[in-house]
Amino acid sequence: MRSKTSTLCCTRFLWLLMPLLALGAGTVSADGWWWDDEPQPQVQVAEPFIEWHTGPASAYPVIRVSEKGEWLTLLMRKTQWFKVQDDHGREGWVHIDDLLLTLDGQGEQITLSRPRFDDFSSRNWEAGLMMGQFEGGTVTSLYGGYGMTENLSVELSGSQVLGSASEILMINGNLVHQPFPYWRVSPFFTLGGGQIYIKPKATLSQPGDRTNWTAHAGLGLRVYLADRYFLRAEFKDYKIFTNRETDEEATEWKVGLSVFF
Repeated sequence: MRSKTSTLCCTRFLWLLMPLLALGAGTVSADGWWWDDEPQPQVQVAEPFIEWHTGPASAYPVIRVSEKGEWLTLLMRKTQWFKVQDDHGREGWVHIDDLLLTLDGQGEQITLSRPRFDDFSSRNWEAGLMMGQFEGGTVTSLYGGYGMTENLSVELSGSQVLGSASEILMINGNLVHQPFPYWRVSPFFTLGGGQIYIKPKATLSQPGDRTNWTAHAGLGLRVYLADRYFLRAEFKDYKIFTNRETDEEATEWKVGLSVFF
């Protein structure tokens, strides 16, 4: 049973991870996705040729090439890839390394920013998907956060725990303190609270469903990877306030992938 539950959770985790990766690939960069409020920039090919792909990744097939002297219009950007259009209205995707070798209208080599660690340390928003253990059950969590200052941020998270005795749903609000935001491997501390909904398995002789308030404290690490992605790991200690003589306690650890923008 535990093996089946773990397989189900891993499958759900992979399905949830795909839109997160797409979000990171399509995040607005310093240069922006679109140039709607100003003339779309044009560049001139300076190398013998540059390749066009059908999509914003090297795995997409090459559909055509632009030769030296041709002009291309930049339409939109997805991290390392730009959608371009030629004078005939044909569109495709070109890698930033190729565009950095093109020229602008004044004949100067163009400059384009890349998502980098400096952007990570000054981020405003982040979102992530995490997986781990909550009191022996497999937990999957989604969260989003907003940075109020360099050191303080607020987060909202939702979690599902699949255990042998019950299914648990949680929603939590967190205040996160990151004392060293400019470190590539940066520790953080968190305090927060929320609600927990516990539904015992129908086959067990257990009390009925219940909802309780919770409070938690924790610590963790953010590790910058590349582009707009970073690894996040955390440990939390929960206090569950019940109507019984004593409150309950629980521990949780999670590891996951996050994207900033």
